[in-house]
Amino acid sequence: MTMVPDNRGNDTILDEDLQDMLSTVPLTERDALIIAMYEDGLSTYEIAQELEMNRHTISKVLKENRIETRTIADYHKLKHSDIEELFNKGKTKHEIAKELGLTYYTVRKVLEDRGLILNKKDRETVSIARYIQMKNKGYDNEYIAIFLDISEKQLNKLIRNSGVNVSTVRCKTKNIEGLPEVILQKLKGSTNREISLRYKIELILVREILYEFGLSKK
Repeated sequence: MTMVPDNRGNDTILDEDLQDMLSTVPLTERDALIIAMYEDGLSTYEIAQELEMNRHTISKVLKENRIETRTIADYHKLKHSDIEELFNKGKTKHEIAKELGLTYYTVRKVLEDRGLILNKKDRETVSIARYIQMKNKGYDNEYIAIFLDISEKQLNKLIRNSGVNVSTVRCKTKNIEGLPEVILQKLKGSTNREISLRYKIELILVREILYEFGLSKK
């Protein structure tokens, strides 16, 4: 009879050997970024949102690289006041990241959370407004994509997912300069009347434009 080795009880040893092997494998750019963002203080949920990935994938990367995870209590103890202080002194996000040894994404997320800069959704809304204004001026999608620093594929996806009826807004804003500024002021909390007076646009038209962007009731 052939004897089969009994390896029961050796799972822990095998797991440790596997981890040692994995530790010698160079990190991918994606995994390195995930680890850096986590060590900067972002939660797995925030990293998943920022990188548009599944939260379980983030947790898996951390586990595979033996990164000690934080509890909710640990997370709330993290201080990001230095980021806000440097930003208020006029430092750019890249300068802050370099000075504090953080990732650019972490700096941006903290500033977004504190209401100091626009969040991703609002930035995309302003980009749609810029797209519409540039189309009204006769620019093609290739040029607009370059101006917005994205690919044409990303631009098309942005337009498709925005929920904005681009054709309708283009018709309503043919004679309006500064559409992105109008949208930006609304996102910053200005009332429809304040926007109307500031940009000399009829109040009803302001309301109609903002409605198309989901920023006002009809």
